[in-house]
Amino acid sequence: MMAATIEATKPIEQLRHADEDQSSPPPGRNRCSFVITGFGPFAGVPNNPTAKLISRLHDIKPMLLDDGMHIRETHILDTSADAAKHEIQGIYSRLCKDNLNNEYSTKDVIVMLHLGVNYRGKKMQLEQCAYNDATFRVPDNNGYQPQKICILGNSSTFGQCLRTTLDVDEICMELQLQGNPSCCVSQDPGRFVCNYTYCLSLDQCQSANDIFKKNEQEYTKQIEGCHSLFLHVTPFDEISEDDQLRFIVNLLKAIDRKVAQ
Repeated sequence: MMAATIEATKPIEQLRHADEDQSSPPPGRNRCSFVITGFGPFAGVPNNPTAKLISRLHDIKPMLLDDGMHIRETHILDTSADAAKHEIQGIYSRLCKDNLNNEYSTKDVIVMLHLGVNYRGKKMQLEQCAYNDATFRVPDNNGYQPQKICILGNSSTFGQCLRTTLDVDEICMELQLQGNPSCCVSQDPGRFVCNYTYCLSLDQCQSANDIFKKNEQEYTKQIEGCHSLFLHVTPFDEISEDDQLRFIVNLLKAIDRKVAQ
């Protein structure tokens, strides 16, 4: 199968901003700071493309300093509910602690970008929501296969829809106008570990924003706010590795333009 083309313009090495050494945003502008996660292999997907994409994003971090935007952390998660819960809770716990660190002159807007693969997918899917529903079609890497279990605990509503605070319709339209026809908005992230991770992240993101807002009244905070988004990518034989990497870089820049005001 011939890989679909997202954008036949510059090679990834030429997406570098003209001023690579610009580590701080312009005066009066917040810094957009990304935490990006992907997954390792799981049943039926021995080579998860998101692991390779995370590795390449880590390698080009110096190229992504565009008006203060930067990648704060990258993680490749084991494809299991336990690993997802442990890692997501750890990331947000660190963010809440870092919020009270006043050694920086700029304020960060944190964007959690989670990458997962739709092994049957043909488009790059911006997931608008997640659901409080753990119904795994196959066991995860730990052999766990829940059916109709609340992800967020017994006190929450089964099947509840949690939505990202990012305007994914607007972001998708911007990316399409830039020459990314394979971009689309989805409202169905499945019910496997991708949805499990996204649901946890959206819930933790809301809790973190509540803490940031409270701290604003008591301390000089370092984090302005937090957003979470899930991107489902395709196998590399559908959309090539380079095109997917280029798409993600363009997505980071589009998000930065929207939130780091």
